[in-house]
Amino acid sequence: MTIWSDFLAEIRTDLKDTGATPRWSDALVFVYTKDGIRDYSQWFPRRIDRVAISATNGAYALPTDFIEEIHVECPINTYLEKRVERPGVRQNSYRYGYYIQGGSLYHSPLETIYLTYLACHPVPTSEDDDVFTFTIPDVDMELIRLYVKALCYGQLRSRQASLDRFKTSGQRDDNPVILETENLMDTYHAKIAERIRGGMINLYRPGRMK
Repeated sequence: MTIWSDFLAEIRTDLKDTGATPRWSDALVFVYTKDGIRDYSQWFPRRIDRVAISATNGAYALPTDFIEEIHVECPINTYLEKRVERPGVRQNSYRYGYYIQGGSLYHSPLETIYLTYLACHPVPTSEDDDVFTFTIPDVDMELIRLYVKALCYGQLRSRQASLDRFKTSGQRDDNPVILETENLMDTYHAKIAERIRGGMINLYRPGRMK
C-alpha cells in the first residue's frame, strides 16, 4: 500500500515540480487528492461489514464514509428489507424493513442493527499526514495521480487565463493548458471505464430472509 509522503513525492515527479519553490503547494495537492479519492470511491468503494449501530433520538446515524448500503441485519443473520414507498399508501409499521433519509436509517423497534455497506476510501487528515496509508490498491494509484494532475493543470490554466494574452475578448479558447487538462481527465475516465467489468442485474425484488 502507498503512504501519503510517497504519493506526494511521486505526484511532484510526475508534474516535474520538484524544485525548491514548488508551483503547487502541498496543501493544494492535498485538497485535490481528497477530491480524487472521493471521486474514485464512487466507482470503486470499500466494503465495510457488519458495523453495529444503535439508535439515537429514533434514528440510526449512518457512518460518515457511507455511500450505499449492501444489507441491514437486525439481529445478526436476519436481513431487513428496504421499504419501498408507494404513492397514497401509508405504512405505519416497518418491523422487518427500513428506509434511509437525510443521512439516517430508520427501523422499528429501536434495536441494534448491523450495517454492511459501501464506503468512501479514507483521506489523509492534512498535508502533513506523512504516514497515512491509502486503502486504494497500488495498481489504481495511477488514477488518483491522473485526477490530481488534471486539477493542478486546471488551476494553472486559471492562473494563466488572467494574463493579458489570454484576456477574454468574446469567446477565446487559445489557452495552451486547456488541452492538457481535458486530455488528462479524459484519460482518467477512460481508465475508470476499463476497470469496470460487466455484472449481473437482478430482475426480481428479493424478500426478507432469515
